[in-house]
Amino acid sequence: MATLEKPKMPILREMPDQIYQRMANRMKLLAEQKGDTPPATEEGEIFYDLLYPLAEEISEQQQLLEYGFLQGFLPWADDEFLDANGVFFGIARNEGEMDDAYRHRLIDRARSEEGDGRRRDYERWARDVEGVGGAFAIEKARHDLSIDVYITDQNGLPVSLEQAEQVRMKLEDKRKALHDLKVLPAKIFPISVTVRLILRSGASLDEVRDDISKQIKNYLKGRSQIIYQQIVTLFFVDGVEDIAEYTLNGGEDNLSVPADSVAILNLVVDT
Repeated sequence: MATLEKPKMPILREMPDQIYQRMANRMKLLAEQKGDTPPATEEGEIFYDLLYPLAEEISEQQQLLEYGFLQGFLPWADDEFLDANGVFFGIARNEGEMDDAYRHRLIDRARSEEGDGRRRDYERWARDVEGVGGAFAIEKARHDLSIDVYITDQNGLPVSLEQAEQVRMKLEDKRKALHDLKVLPAKIFPISVTVRLILRSGASLDEVRDDISKQIKNYLKGRSQIIYQQIVTLFFVDGVEDIAEYTLNGGEDNLSVPADSVAILNLVVDT
């Protein structure tokens, strides 16, 4: 799911200088309407000392108001505000579940309707089980309608057979009578990336390797298509001058990740 950026709200984002200038303009206008001499409002004057702290307070309150306003919307809610959204949907936060993962489940639920036990229903039900990070359901042809659900943990790795069986048992109450349900650990689809790096002077190979690994792993999450050329851009972290001899699973072709599998990275870096 694409990240939804928080909207910019310029009306609620005034700086203290902007607020104070509006105050000063009002004082000048009022004095002119009365035929008086406008008061001095520059820094160091008495009106500045009195009103600028008030402008700072108003600016801070505007930021708090913006934050509180956005917390009422599920895509941008955090912490206890996100938990409140969960109460609305009847979906509790799992133990240790971070905001992003919980928010993803809630948005998925908000965009879905409770169905007849089709593929998306089983994916959602499985992700609601504590300890499950990802779920991919496939409709099989063993019977009129059978479902295989492949699951990962919250780190995106295949769960154990014992964990898969525990999840299956928790889904039994939701299983439709005609469905043959299996819950299985996701299969591993190995992604081997090899590359030779030309580093800038003073760059640390270990730090560069870690940065590249993080970027590629984030790219791989939830993808069914791995594009050779897109990974090229992920090599250019701080400290990398150029690259050479890059291969993806030994070649230069794009890759398709099976629906029942999770991509696991093996990164080999040379200089």
